Amino acid sequence: MRSTPTRMTGILKITVACIIGASSISGCSPSMSTSSEGETAESVALLDEFFKHLEAGETSAAAALTDIDFPEEFLDTDFYKASAAIPSRAKVVQSEGNDDSVVDATVEFVLDDPKHPQTATFKVKDSDGQRVATGWGEKFSIINTASPGHIIVNGELEYAMKRNDGHDLLLLPALYDISYEDPTGMTQLGADGTNEFDMPWPFDKSGTYEIPANVSISPGALLVSAQVEAESIADVDAQIDALTAACVQESLSGPSCPDNLPKKPRALIDSSSVQWFELPGYGVLPSDGRVEYSKAFTVEADGASYAQSAIYSGTLMKDSDGKIVFTR
Repeated sequence: MRSTPTRMTGILKITVACIIGASSISGCSPSMSTSSEGETAESVALLDEFFKHLEAGETSAAAALTDIDFPEEFLDTDFYKASAAIPSRAKVVQSEGNDDSVVDATVEFVLDDPKHPQTATFKVKDSDGQRVATGWGEKFSIINTASPGHIIVNGELEYAMKRNDGHDLLLLPALYDISYEDPTGMTQLGADGTNEFDMPWPFDKSGTYEIPANVSISPGALLVSAQVEAESIADVDAQIDALTAACVQESLSGPSCPDNLPKKPRALIDSSSVQWFELPGYGVLPSDGRVEYSKAFTVEADGASYAQSAIYSGTLMKDSDGKIVFTR
């Protein structure tokens, strides 16, 4: 527990002063501090203080008003201030409950656009004898199970693909800068090549932020689904078609042939008799920072089939000119 009795005494003094002479004291919160269930002034004052610390970039001081055990990397001031925007002009616009138990409060605050403020619901409750702020959905997961690139938050914290799991983050409210970097160049977040966007946290579904097509955001997670596009696969298939044609010209035993194709099991009599029958179950296989591709065939020549499947396999990458390179 980071908070102290001294800190709570300060909040109570501010609360009492604003109640006694709100109209004559500058700096008093414009927030609403009553509900149908009782007085909420103490809880509202705590939320006001919490947001004042955020606006000043004082992450540790803001975290001390919660009961959340934030990992240090999320409280690093350089990381937090690297956000696209941090909250300002915060005020509680609605509160329910009372200071003797739990208060649910709706807070309105500005991130990047004063004309379109964010709203989020917070909870104030007792924890170890102190009033603390919590409940804005502070735990957030980045889920990337099938995209080769990394998600980077505020240009500092990087999260790789994890096939069977996600990355859990504990975030203070802000507008976070999100980018995606795929070293292969084969995948992207937006159809137009966009790989950057801003994400408000807590996430406000009513917001006007543009989210790329290959990203979905829920109240608790960011899901990445950047995949190799069908057009790119068609390009690679054309390269493999060229290899199979060259392999036939090499009598099914040259460098263009699949490595696992037996070398000259018999002399090829009629090159026009060669047929390649594609097998199912192969294709794109992404992993962290890598895209593999394979295509398998049953090969027939001179009226007889090869007992062993012929498999072309390799990695995919776009070069500096945007050309797809299939490396065996």
